[in-house]
Amino acid sequence: MDSLSHSRAAATMSGPCRGADLGVSFRAELSSGRTGSMMMHKGIPGVLIGVALSLPVAADTLDFNVSSDAAQLGYTRMLPPEGLEAGAALLHHDDDGDIAEANLHLVDQPEPGRDALLVGVGGKLAYARDDPRDATGAALAVGAKARWTLPIYNRAAVAGGVYFAPSATTVSDIDGYQEYSVRGEFKVLEDAAVYLGYRKIELSFDDGGSDRDFDDGVFAGFNLQF
Repeated sequence: MDSLSHSRAAATMSGPCRGADLGVSFRAELSSGRTGSMMMHKGIPGVLIGVALSLPVAADTLDFNVSSDAAQLGYTRMLPPEGLEAGAALLHHDDDGDIAEANLHLVDQPEPGRDALLVGVGGKLAYARDDPRDATGAALAVGAKARWTLPIYNRAAVAGGVYFAPSATTVSDIDGYQEYSVRGEFKVLEDAAVYLGYRKIELSFDDGGSDRDFDDGVFAGFNLQF
């Protein structure tokens, strides 16, 4: 979400060619046992991440966060069309497995002329390997993210996102995907920020079992813009 502010700043500097931040979180690992895990690293998720990273350069954001059981690395790149951003991310959970995701958003100000609030609308493709259920699958989720900079103190901001995939847009063992996150950010440098937040990712499965929280808890991290 931090890429929202960076995309707006870069857009101002680059005129008509400005891009918006790319919030592509791509977290996944598909596998059935170790063979599936290797395929996950080298298969579809790897291709999607490679595509995202090979897009034309405009402005980039590197993001890393950790919790007690999980770590996530993300990369966001702004695209030449005004307001468009794409990105990728990989989330690893010690107990639950991995999720690789890629996403694409159109980002802009709901109220022209006011930079405090930026909103991104789009979706993400998430590819998951759930170890406790021995399940793998993919979900195409739609959603939105937002970032609000405090008007009286522009070093601080609040950001969050919501994504949802029904059964109709999932494949393999996954029958549903929901993700919610919120965080508070503080800029320590012009192009670097630290943050503390909460994230919940819930998966549904085709076997009729109950929904399960893949990740649910507090995380801390930082992002670098370049």
